[in-house]
Amino acid sequence: MKIKAHAVVFTLLCLLFVGILPAPDVPAQDDLTEALSQQLLEPDEAAAQHKAFVLSRIPKLEPAESAEAWQQEAARIRKRVLDEVVFRGVPSKWRDAKPAVVWDKVIETEHGYRIRKLRFEALPGLWIPALLYEPNKLDGKVPVVLNVNGHEKSGKSVGYKQLRCINLAKRGFLALNLEWIGMGQLRTNGLSHNHLAKLDLCGRSGLSVFFLAMQRGLDVLLDHEYADHERTAVTGLSGGGWQSIILSSLDTRVRLSVPVAGHSALAQRVAHANSVGDVEQNPCDMVSIADYVHLNALMVPRPLLLIYNVHDSCCFVAHTVKPNTYEPVIPFYEQAGVANRLGYYENEVPGNHNYEQDNRSQLYRFLNMHFFGVDEQSREIASANEVQPHADLIVPLPDNNADFHTLAADAANDLPKSLDGSVEERRERLKQILRYHPQELSADLFTGPKDVDGLMVRRLRLQANGEWILPAIVVEGAKVDRHVVVLAEGGFASQVARIRELAESGSRVMAIDPILIGQTNPPGTLYQNAVLLATVGERPLGIQSAQVAAASQYFARIFVGDGVDIEAYGPRSSLMARCAAAVDGGDTIHAVKTNGEVNSLKDFLLPNASYNNTPEAFCFGLLEYFDLPQLKELATKSP
Repeated sequence: MKIKAHAVVFTLLCLLFVGILPAPDVPAQDDLTEALSQQLLEPDEAAAQHKAFVLSRIPKLEPAESAEAWQQEAARIRKRVLDEVVFRGVPSKWRDAKPAVVWDKVIETEHGYRIRKLRFEALPGLWIPALLYEPNKLDGKVPVVLNVNGHEKSGKSVGYKQLRCINLAKRGFLALNLEWIGMGQLRTNGLSHNHLAKLDLCGRSGLSVFFLAMQRGLDVLLDHEYADHERTAVTGLSGGGWQSIILSSLDTRVRLSVPVAGHSALAQRVAHANSVGDVEQNPCDMVSIADYVHLNALMVPRPLLLIYNVHDSCCFVAHTVKPNTYEPVIPFYEQAGVANRLGYYENEVPGNHNYEQDNRSQLYRFLNMHFFGVDEQSREIASANEVQPHADLIVPLPDNNADFHTLAADAANDLPKSLDGSVEERRERLKQILRYHPQELSADLFTGPKDVDGLMVRRLRLQANGEWILPAIVVEGAKVDRHVVVLAEGGFASQVARIRELAESGSRVMAIDPILIGQTNPPGTLYQNAVLLATVGERPLGIQSAQVAAASQYFARIFVGDGVDIEAYGPRSSLMARCAAAVDGGDTIHAVKTNGEVNSLKDFLLPNASYNNTPEAFCFGLLEYFDLPQLKELATKSP
């Protein structure tokens, strides 16, 4: 006789219910674990304070007294962004070099244009493949369009980009189709976008690689014997839209720009996390000087058409962008008497993240209006059967093409540089690099002691400079003979066993979650939370270090101790502990014990190291003068 399985299960459950069979052992949650896991800062609070901090540091776009005054201010902003952001720390051999160009095979067509394959050096050792769409008949100077693009795996061969370039060539334009870093033929781990931060760590702007790739492409295009320098345009979708506004606003050789769904004012991205983007789209320090709405205004009086999509599932949905990215720029164009040179278009068909036929038609019309003085609908010339297979558009590249790993390794070769001066002078240099601002702490919540498994537990919410709430907990046993601050990347609740061990062995323990750690890390992507702080001129590592130092001082003060030791778990926590101790100089922080610390800051330059996992470690210029030995030296109290 066969007994069905569900009947057996039912019988066993009944026996358990009436108590005939013993229930399986299910360990109860440890009381200290439960105490340390209680939420002191809710996720929405963590998000709100992070957003408020970033928003308070975004400069406003201020109207100028006159069009002439704005041109002077625009020139000042442009120079600052180029010098202090794009080319900060960049060697002159990168910035000033004339691009080497290697021309390859030509694809002849029967449709009035040819496709010339080429590659050019964006900077020494880094070659960019490209395609030049050239009309067969060239007579006199003709307008040119630099075509850039976003996160398309197939890169320059994606169909809608080919169709755009084909149409431009059929309309008499020279159209250069660039491969974007990290896409198409350049889709390698070494050119993954966020690896640019490895150059930042060395004190050399990683953004410069992206900018030079565009700018050298423009050089190649304008070197063409038939190129009309007075009719030069840039356009692209998504990351190509970002490239369009970055290059066009900062290089005045560009006479017209059409970014498509690629940028917005920072406040829009703070409100809509899907619009934040990669590290290059939030360059270190840029928004401390100019927000993207400023870059739009830098285009005055040059023609600018902003295109967004009404149902964009990627980013920059039209109605979220228009009030903060387009409308504030209208008065600047009106003041200059060129209101008709600023355009805005919302795509409804298909309305998703696209540069399809409707959006391309807006480009053709805008080009005709401002390069030929013709304002009329511009239908696309049917060319679908002319799209080339991906393999046919491959451009030969050197086997040893440079990438962010090799560029960073070269930049770090002689780092850190030696620093002259006293210990205090070196400490001041570290503070400058960290953008270090001392934090004042006060208790927003400080509960009385509660007995948990024979240990006394206090729960705290610490206010830091009135901008941050930091969750913390104090645990101690019957005897206290030292004070220890515990930092852990998983939040202090992840180190319950070690906190218990310390407390039972005579330590009073304060465990704290600085920003981007544990409960203080807002929902969302860690690296995007960090990059928003860096683009407004702050340094996540500097804020964390200041909070750790302030917490150590607060801990020592309220419990009348002569100082504290720090125990840090993980590479992120270890680095913030090292920096806090270096700034403190041994006054309050007497010793630092780390677990999972890197051997050197140069470990963050290795191919398997990632900005996404340890964003604060890529503090701009830290490795230029400091590695772990230098930080440890500064942590020692001077005689």
